[in-house]
This record gives sequence, structure tokens and C-alpha cells, in this order.
Amino acid sequence: MFLNKSVALVAVSFLVLTISSCWKSAPASEKKTGLVLVNVLDKEHFDDCSIKGSVNIVFDKIEQDAPNMIDKDAEVVVFCSNYMCGASSAARDQLINMGYKKVYAYEGGVAEWFQKGYPVDGQAKKGYLNVKMSPHADVQDDKLVISAEELKKKLEENKKI
Repeated sequence: MFLNKSVALVAVSFLVLTISSCWKSAPASEKKTGLVLVNVLDKEHFDDCSIKGSVNIVFDKIEQDAPNMIDKDAEVVVFCSNYMCGASSAARDQLINMGYKKVYAYEGGVAEWFQKGYPVDGQAKKGYLNVKMSPHADVQDDKLVISAEELKKKLEENKKI
């Protein structure tokens, strides 16, 4: 019985330490500021091809990881694979609900960016990168959506590309 209580105590202690370390936020000086591009795809897709200079925060971890990585005053552009993927606008909405003020979704995603010949990181081997798509009507009317051309201009103005 004593052994079971000891094991339980160790397990609870480990859990408390693990959870508390997750809540610690990075010092403000280490958080990304200015214009920040966030690729919400999984690591495999991020490593294969991403907009040059972007960071990877997997969609399912936006609420957990964004506060540790991105300053709330940063201008954030979130993107995923292409117009068929709804993760960029969903991640944008999550960030806005978390208190980020300047957040846009780039709905064309890494596929459109790649097809336009704009700068990317990675080997760009995934098949979806070559599938051409067009924006939906609701995307064109959304004020919190940024086009490839607008994003490229912002990146050039901020000397990111």
C-alpha cells in the first residue's frame, strides 16, 4: 500500500510540474514581434514547404503555443495548405479570441504561394503544392483575409524577403 501511495505521489508531482511548465510564457523579448507568419500545418508539411521565414504552430496547439511564441501586438498572418483547408481562418479566429489584434488569414496557403514562385523554405515535394485552386466568394469578401500579393508586399516592406 505504501508503494502505491509513493508511486501516486510521484505521478501527481510530475503532472503538476509538467502542467505548470506549460503555462510559463516566454519572456517578452523572446516572443516574435512585427510581422509574423504562422504555418498551422503539421511538422512534416511545414518542413517540406513553407513560406520563407514562417514559424510552425500546429493548428491543434494554437492556444497552447502562440502565447509563448508571439507577442500580442505582432501583426500575424496565418496560413495552411490551400483554399480547401479551413485551418487558417479558424486559427485566425482563435488568435483574435485570445486577444491578438492584427491577425489575417492567407487562404491561398503555401500551395498558391509556391505556384506563384514566391520564396519558400523546404524541398517542396508534396503533390498538393501543384494543385491549382481558386478562392471561394466568402474568402474574397472577408476583410481579415490577405491575398498573396498583399502578403508579398508586407514581407518586402518588412524586409522579410
